[in-house]
Amino acid sequence: MAGECVPCEGPDLKNMGEEELWELINDNRHRISLGVRPCIVIPYLRQARVLTEMDEDEIVSCHNLTNRCMRTYMLDLLRTQGRNGAVALLESLMIHYPTLYTQVTGRKPSTEPSRFSLIKYSELTEYLVRAVTGMQRELQEAHREASRMTARCASLESELKDEKCDLYVRYTAAIEEKSAVYQLQTELQKAQMENEFQRQRSFRCASLAETPQLQEEVRRLRCQLVKAEKLDPARQDILAQDLAEAIDSQVELAEQLRCYREENEQLLSEKQGLMDQKECLSLQVQQLTLDCNMHKQKITMIHNQLRELQAERDKAYLSRDEAQAMIAQTLAEKDALRCQLMELQERVFSLLSRTSAPPFLMRSRPKAIRINGRVLSISFQGGALLSQLAVVGGNKTGVFVHQVTEGSTAHTVGISPGAQIVEVKYEQNQKALRMVLEDSTLEEAMWALGQVTGLCHLSLRPRQDYEALLQQLQSSEISSGDSFYVRVNMSLPAGPNGTLAVSCNDILHVTNTRPAGTEDSWHASQVHPCQLLDLQSGTLPNYYAGRVVAQNKQNAVRIVSTGRQGRNPLWVSVEDEKTKDTSAPKSCVTLMPYTLVTPHYPPICRPILLLPTVLGRILDKKLAGWQGFQLCEPEHATRLQRSEILEECEQGRNCCYTLQSVEKVMKKGIHCVLPLGLDCVRRLHRAAIFPIIIFISQTARSARKLSKLQRHGQSEEQLLACSKSEEPLLDKLPCLYHSVASDSWCDQTSLLTSLRTIIWEEQKKIVWVEPDLW
Repeated sequence: MAGECVPCEGPDLKNMGEEELWELINDNRHRISLGVRPCIVIPYLRQARVLTEMDEDEIVSCHNLTNRCMRTYMLDLLRTQGRNGAVALLESLMIHYPTLYTQVTGRKPSTEPSRFSLIKYSELTEYLVRAVTGMQRELQEAHREASRMTARCASLESELKDEKCDLYVRYTAAIEEKSAVYQLQTELQKAQMENEFQRQRSFRCASLAETPQLQEEVRRLRCQLVKAEKLDPARQDILAQDLAEAIDSQVELAEQLRCYREENEQLLSEKQGLMDQKECLSLQVQQLTLDCNMHKQKITMIHNQLRELQAERDKAYLSRDEAQAMIAQTLAEKDALRCQLMELQERVFSLLSRTSAPPFLMRSRPKAIRINGRVLSISFQGGALLSQLAVVGGNKTGVFVHQVTEGSTAHTVGISPGAQIVEVKYEQNQKALRMVLEDSTLEEAMWALGQVTGLCHLSLRPRQDYEALLQQLQSSEISSGDSFYVRVNMSLPAGPNGTLAVSCNDILHVTNTRPAGTEDSWHASQVHPCQLLDLQSGTLPNYYAGRVVAQNKQNAVRIVSTGRQGRNPLWVSVEDEKTKDTSAPKSCVTLMPYTLVTPHYPPICRPILLLPTVLGRILDKKLAGWQGFQLCEPEHATRLQRSEILEECEQGRNCCYTLQSVEKVMKKGIHCVLPLGLDCVRRLHRAAIFPIIIFISQTARSARKLSKLQRHGQSEEQLLACSKSEEPLLDKLPCLYHSVASDSWCDQTSLLTSLRTIIWEEQKKIVWVEPDLW
């Protein structure tokens, strides 16, 4: 195990016999069975000829054996091969399982070819290369498996979310139906109460109509009438009158009784209607009860489904966790494979550096090859080197050997297509020269290799990008490996043979510095101002041909100042004595047709710098009054460093404009109006802040248009003098600026409207910045 103490050096395996070797293996049989995968070591055992193809099929393809049995059966097959089987097994462990090899044998893994006794040197090299390729393939498969597991986890989470939302909708509908059933039950109870009240009322009325008091009164009156017949006439008249009144009362009572009966019949009819309604409501209640029970069953089923979905969700989360653990394990295995790959590559390079050199170096001089990391350095006579080999590529992809002339010195020392040329060293005029070609253009590389006339030293690096580069070249996807952007410092009209027409300050994308069929030309495309998109393409003079054109058109070029005494900041290595301008003094001004630029993508709101300074101070407050604009405020410079100060303020010695004051406004997502001069531009660029620079050209006529503006005591002559002094300095800026023509506006309103449009357009553009040459 990893924690066991292993002796520094065990017995030499070459001096051990067959029984001793197999006794050593059998003592560690359990450890080997657990730690060794047969599919890893079988290729080497096949290469050492101790296992046949039939043996491999029996070990790997048999479905009746477990993985542990496969390893045990493999050891049994190797036992039949005697000492060679034991030696081959231990050598395979030394290559693929160095830790296990040390634990079994007590010896450290060795990269000496002499330690491999059953396989030739060339076969060993071939096997190691195949092993490296196999590990890379397994690493790619692990990447794909991790991507599939991640996509599966995302899919399961999405399905769970959709099903959960559906269940919530269905549960809400069930709750609403249950509420409706409860409301119907309440209305039914209310109707029953009203029906009971009407029934009691009708019963009282019937009882009143059927009372025997009326009958008793009639009998009494009749008795009185009989008695009256026996009385005197006066008494009879009184009784007759009483009898008539009693009869009238009886008739009235009979009429009231009839009315009561009619009301009773009406109440009975209403009672029957209410009974019918009750039966109807009872049927509705039964139906609603059935519906309620059905909904309860549905809700129960939904709850069960929800629990099942929650269980599936938990299972999915568990699967996701297992997948993440598997991904982590895969990544760990990937790192282990990468380490093994680097180990194997180092072993290959170490094996190549031993005394038994590869066959393709047998004809070279002693010590012609040495290994520095992963770079192979070759020394040979490279007279007319470009006649011995051809190169492809450029600054983006690297420069690669494409063809090697058979029988040449380069072919003799073993240079083959596909190797990247990292560096070339040679002697010229008794001076040792060294040129790094790792990021050089194709034009630079061919110039440098063309300078070699004698002994040279090439540093080569094996790269897998060569095949992809060839495919792109063959499919015409690209024409070379060059890719960089330049700012044009002169104007060129369109010419014959597809010559591109360019203007000063145009941005070009150079894609080939050595196009076929042309000399001293580049192939380039104009770039879209707002995105990295190639537009019209064509050829144009290269740097040195363009320099000749610029010298002939000095009135139409941008004079670029540098701090390097006229040296070319782009292609210093390709300047020789013939191309240097010996008549030019060692000053800081040179004619550069193109300067290298890099794209930058600033935030939404860039600061605003208005020039000339005299007019800018007047317009700054106008812009600051707009929505989305704010004037930069000065700060006290008590504890600020010099690099943080942009410009001192006129208000006092300890008051100045700083980077922090600009960044504070930019963080609000609005434009910061800079009341500063040109000196602040480079300081802002070093802080990755790229202002919009707008220069408003001035003439005597345009200066008079500003007579109504409050110019803080500045005269028209001072405005014109400021414009004349600052305009030449604009070409020295490392970035582009926007110039407003003096005849494009007529008054203050139109000028401010133009400025708003210009700021909106400039904000969308890519910022192209030159390297700081000072």
